[in-house]
Amino acid sequence: MNNQPCYNTLEAIKIFLTEPAAGASTYLMTTLGKALLESVIDATPVVIVLLDDAGQVILGNQKYQRLTTEFECHEPATLFLAVIKENWGEQWLHLRQQQGYFSDQEIRIDPGGYHYPRWFICSGTWFRETDTMDKPYYLLLVANDVTLLKRQQEEIRLNALRALLAEEELTEGLRETLAGAIHQLEAPMNLMGAALNRLQRRAEMSGTEDSLCLVLQETLANSHEALNHLRQGMSFPESQKEMATPVNLNELIHEVLTIFTYRFLAEGIVIDWRPALVLPSLLGHAKRLRNMFKQLIDNAIAAMKNNRQQRELHILTRSDAEIITVTLEDTGSGIAEELRLKVFEPFFTTKQAEKRTGMGLTTVQEVVNLHAGTIYIDPDYTSGSRFILHFPLAHYRDN
Repeated sequence: MNNQPCYNTLEAIKIFLTEPAAGASTYLMTTLGKALLESVIDATPVVIVLLDDAGQVILGNQKYQRLTTEFECHEPATLFLAVIKENWGEQWLHLRQQQGYFSDQEIRIDPGGYHYPRWFICSGTWFRETDTMDKPYYLLLVANDVTLLKRQQEEIRLNALRALLAEEELTEGLRETLAGAIHQLEAPMNLMGAALNRLQRRAEMSGTEDSLCLVLQETLANSHEALNHLRQGMSFPESQKEMATPVNLNELIHEVLTIFTYRFLAEGIVIDWRPALVLPSLLGHAKRLRNMFKQLIDNAIAAMKNNRQQRELHILTRSDAEIITVTLEDTGSGIAEELRLKVFEPFFTTKQAEKRTGMGLTTVQEVVNLHAGTIYIDPDYTSGSRFILHFPLAHYRDN
C-alpha cells in the first residue's frame, strides 16, 4: 500500500509550522495563523490532527471533525495514539525526544453492533516550534482511511475462511470420534489387564500354566497396537505447526460472527456485539483461537434451541494494562452448579445423542491454557450461561 501522498502532506505541514521564513511559527498559533493553517489542512484528502505534548488536540481538519462525530464520545486521536504507543513500546519516548517520525501504522477501530470495523494507516512526526530546547513538543498525526479496501480484502478472506472452517470442522469431528472410540476401548482393556494379572498370580501360586493367560496377553497386545494406530490417526501435525503471532481478538470474534450470520438469522438469535474500540494485540495462535470462539458460539446456539421466547447472544471485550477479558452470555438453559467444572472434562456432554462426543469445552480449555489464560462460568448469571475468559498481556510482552 502506497502512503507516499500521506507522508508528503505530513512533511509539508511540518515545514509550514516550523519554517521561520513563513512568518514565524508562533504567529501560526494566533487566531489568524490558526485559521490559515486550518484552511490549508482542510483541503487535504486525509485525516490530519495536531496534538500537544500532553496528547491534547490543538486543531484538526474537517475530516478529523467528521471522524470525531462518528466516534461519538471518543477522541479519535487518543484511540490512534493508544495503539501506536503499544506498537512502539519503550521506544516511543525516544522517538519524541529525537523529534522522529513513524509511518504505516495500521489501526483497527471496532464500533461494535452492526457497524463494520474501521481501518486507518497512520503516520506522524514530532517537532518543536523552533530549534530552542525550551519549546514544547508537538505531534503532527496523519491518518488515511483504508476501510473500503480492507473490507474488500476481508470479504475475499472470509470466503476462503468459510471453506477452511468447514474442512476443519470435519477434521475435528473425526478427531473427536477417534478420541471417543479410544476412550470406550480403554475401559474394557483395563478390565482385561486386571483379569490377566489375577490369572497370572493364580498360575504362579499353583505352579501351572493357564492357556487363558496366553489368549489374554495376545488380545491385549493386539488391542494396544490398534489403539496406537488410532492415536496416530488423531494427531494432525499440520495443525500443531501454527506459529504464535500478534492477533486481535476483536477481529477473530468478528470473523466468526460474520460466518455465523445466516445461522443466527435462521435460529432467530439477536447478537449484541460490544467490542472494545481498540484492543491490544495478543501473542497467540489465530487459527486455534478462532476455532475456540467458534466452539463457544456454537455451544451457545445449541443451548438456546429450547428457548422459544428470547434468544440473545451478548459478546463483550475489554482490556486494561494487564489483561484482555472476553465475555460471552447466552439466554439458553444454563449449566447446573454441580456441572460447572465437570463440563470441561473430556467426553462429558449435557447434550443428547448428537454428533459431538463431549470434547468441545475440553478443547476450549486447552486453547485458553495454551495462551496462559483462564476461563470460568459465572455463577451469578441466571439468565443462561456466561463464560468469562481472561488473557494476560504480560504473556505477549514476555515473549
